[in-house]
Formats: sequence, C-alpha cells, structure tokens
Amino acid sequence: MKFLARVIGSDIALWRVFWLIGIPLALVWDITGLSMLTGYGVEQPLVAGLIIALFTLSSAAIPFVSVAIWRSASRYPRQAWWRHLLAWSAKSCAVISGLAAALSLVAVLYLAYEFIDAAMIGG
Repeated sequence: MKFLARVIGSDIALWRVFWLIGIPLALVWDITGLSMLTGYGVEQPLVAGLIIALFTLSSAAIPFVSVAIWRSASRYPRQAWWRHLLAWSAKSCAVISGLAAALSLVAVLYLAYEFIDAAMIGG
C-alpha cells in the first residue's frame, strides 16, 4: 500500500515508473487486446475469460499509471534540452495510453452490460 502511495505521489523516479510499471502493463494490455481481436483462446472458455479479465484489469490500471507517469515527468530534472524532450515524450505517451485504456474499459463495461442484459431478458 505504501508503494502505491509513492507511485501516485510521484516519489519514484520517472524511469522506474515508465519502464518497470508502465511498459509491462502496456504489453499485457496490447497482448490481451490482440488476443481478443485475433480470436485466440475462443475455443476454451477458461482461457477466453482469463484474457478478458486481464484486458479489463490492465485497462483499469493504465489510467492510474498514466497519472503517475505524468506526475513523475513533471518532477523530472531538466537541465539539458534532451531532458525536456524526454519529459514531454513521457507525458504524451501517458496521455495517449491513458485515454486508449479508458476508452477500452468503457467498451468492455458496455459489452458486459449488454451481455448481462441479454442474458436476463433471454433467460
């Protein structure tokens, strides 16, 4: 719990938040999203459910990690010109990935609502 408070409070260095938390989480999101698009694991309900659950959890976590990346990039020391570029690149990556994950989460929740609604009406 203390670690999460440090991440959100931007007490952790930008490279740690970006490379050790953000990139692995984005890879999980990308791989599970690609698996859903290609239909991998559709024939096995357990695998399909696991893929959907991982995608949903990573879609929910990425906006919070994006806020942590933004805050760490805001506190990044900028003595050289390339450090400004690095900080703004991290911020733009955080905004794009955060918005994409938030929209994906809304889509998954909408599909879950429609599925449950159809099951209730049809059942």
